[in-house]
Amino acid sequence: MARKSIADLAFEVLEKNRNPLHYRKITEEIMKIKEIKAENPHHDVNALMGVDQRFIRYQRGIWGLVKWKYREANLPYTLTSYCLHNGTIFLTNYLKPYFAWHRNDEPVQVSFIDSDGEEIRVEVDYQKKLISGFKEWFQKRSLKVNDTILLGLIDQNKKVYFIIAEKDIKYDTEKDIGDKIYQILYNENRALNFSQIFTEITKRELGTGNLFENYILDILNNDIRFSRINNEKWGLLEWLSESEQLFIVLSSAENTEDFYNSLKKCFQFLGYNTEYSSGGYSKVLIAQAELASKSYSLLITGLPKNYDINIIHSIDWQMLKKVKQNQGADTTILFSENILLPELIDRASEEGVQLYELSILEYVINEHKQIPFSLIELRTAFSPLRHPGDNLIKLQKIRESQWQDYLLLKTIINILQVVRTKNTFTDLNLLTQKISLMHSSFHNNKIESAQVKKALALLSKEPFKLLELSESGNIILAFPDHLAQEKIYNTFQYILENKDI
Repeated sequence: MARKSIADLAFEVLEKNRNPLHYRKITEEIMKIKEIKAENPHHDVNALMGVDQRFIRYQRGIWGLVKWKYREANLPYTLTSYCLHNGTIFLTNYLKPYFAWHRNDEPVQVSFIDSDGEEIRVEVDYQKKLISGFKEWFQKRSLKVNDTILLGLIDQNKKVYFIIAEKDIKYDTEKDIGDKIYQILYNENRALNFSQIFTEITKRELGTGNLFENYILDILNNDIRFSRINNEKWGLLEWLSESEQLFIVLSSAENTEDFYNSLKKCFQFLGYNTEYSSGGYSKVLIAQAELASKSYSLLITGLPKNYDINIIHSIDWQMLKKVKQNQGADTTILFSENILLPELIDRASEEGVQLYELSILEYVINEHKQIPFSLIELRTAFSPLRHPGDNLIKLQKIRESQWQDYLLLKTIINILQVVRTKNTFTDLNLLTQKISLMHSSFHNNKIESAQVKKALALLSKEPFKLLELSESGNIILAFPDHLAQEKIYNTFQYILENKDI
């Protein structure tokens, strides 16, 4: 530590803080680590930062790091073979205004500072529309044809500009910016829209043409810590319930191990007993539906996102067939985010493997966390007798019918609660009329009295006994409102488990 210079320590203090600081504060932090033998140590620190290209004065007394200026590097330039060979950048129409202070015939020297604080002295020839002197820097950064560099203005009066290779931004800053986004959301403890997150990080308003917008958006989309709460706002994944996290973690998995672990958790959530099969194929999952008389099992494999043709060729299709036979599985299912490559579709068809897009599993999970599917219903979703899309349609029809049943029960209870507050009564015919008036969307069909009568019979018998029928046919709600609402959910669960009632 003693061998580090004062400037190096100042650099570390700013990197740790990640925000500009006054030089007195920087001095205080340095002196916690190393003694500065000077009458006015803060003056020495201020002076040393002033001659070190790694630092930039944001305002009077306030210092930051030049490398942070990538946030303002909003001028992209794509390198050609000519540029790389000659070490030049052409003054295009969108670059020229940043050098318009110099319009005479004589070339002029300016400075570019890179993310390491290195100064590159170059020559600007406004008349020839050319900036020369980057050849050594291009070589040092190992830049290639079609690589993009970003330029930004630091100080026009001093003729100082900023330059960074776009590929270096992600390498140097992705973790830092991801951490900063996390801290912003954690401190706010509420979802924020992209504009709020962008402004907090860059201290600029969204829509200023800054290329950093896409970079921040990429982090939000790809960092597993963040979740889109709705179409406009972002929050932390940890704010969601365990069931809400399931599919998000699965769809973002980039390696095989994470993908299979997430698949296993998804099927456990759906009620299956799961385990990896033995027999030499470590990444095949067995999901067992243990039922009294209709047990079945699924052999599950998959491909994480961004798979390619080489990964498809690496699948041991013969081993899948062998494991299916040994385990007595009803079907083999391969999950992936997208089923696009013809090679995968053709080979899966040859091997009798069903291909399921993750969006189908997402639907099943989202519905299951509201009202659980039975394992028998889920067998419909994963039946080998139909195309996965047809299975989904059939499951959706089952769920639609269930929701209609639930809606009818809730509507009956709501009407009876209103009737009770008015000290009046209703019978089967009046109740049917009221339901038809309140909800005209029961399968877009008119509610028949037979449907209402069947629902009333269910609500009137044990174990619920929510309703009583008087000798004159009046329907009476037998529980207080809050207990009636609590019991209606239990009633619906009973319906799901006893389809033949």
